[in-house]
Amino acid sequence: MSISPVIPGITAAALYLFGTFLQLRTMSHNAEFSVRVLTAIGMPALVLHGFAIYAAINTVDGIDLNLFAVASLVTLIMVVFVVSMSFVQPVHSLLVLLFPLGAITVLASLFAESRFTPVAEMTAGLASHILISITAYSVLMMAAAQAVLVGTIERNIRTKSHILMLRILPPLETMEHLLFAMLWAGFAVLTISIASGFIYLDNMFAQHVVHHTVLTSASWIIYVVLLVGRHLFGWRGTSAVRWVLGAFVLLLLGYFGSKFVLEIILDQG
Repeated sequence: MSISPVIPGITAAALYLFGTFLQLRTMSHNAEFSVRVLTAIGMPALVLHGFAIYAAINTVDGIDLNLFAVASLVTLIMVVFVVSMSFVQPVHSLLVLLFPLGAITVLASLFAESRFTPVAEMTAGLASHILISITAYSVLMMAAAQAVLVGTIERNIRTKSHILMLRILPPLETMEHLLFAMLWAGFAVLTISIASGFIYLDNMFAQHVVHHTVLTSASWIIYVVLLVGRHLFGWRGTSAVRWVLGAFVLLLLGYFGSKFVLEIILDQG
């Protein structure tokens, strides 16, 4: 008998929204975020979110990797990373973006309709490729969110606006260091993901996946250019942020864009 993911999913979303409310209130009072409070909210939300997404994906008909379930899983992995890293690195500011995203994606996985056909059987190689790919998307999405914060900080410094908010967030140099640490990690996993795709998928240039292959490869090339530019020429600031977001948009379109078209628009799940 399958277990309903509805109650744990709704509860997780409520906790995410409560955490978002506390963070926004903290920012409005120009106070520092309490990592303990965010962790106290995030940990049970993660457990409930994980239970909900497991129940949603692991169906009686097979593994259901529809658009909304995968988006929820990616968000779950991101929040797990950030909450875990917040004990040793000042990354908790990312939760102001990830908590509401977690609420949206977990609710979408529960209530949004998708006609994706569950996979009855999956080889170990294909399962590994999917898991590596989802991990790559998760880390690079965190990097994109970090890039948004870096861009916001730099713009506020340049225009000398929202000075009080800048006191809440870590220094710009620290935020940029964390950004490129995430990029290197995400790029490494993305490289493994692309390589495993050529190994375990029958044809990476088949009609239904060729756009995914092309866009993901283009994104990989942009990440290479950015990381080489950072190493050789010290690229940073607004230029680096634009490269990060441009590469991630291609990656996002390559996977989630194609799944949206196939599952929602063309109804070819």
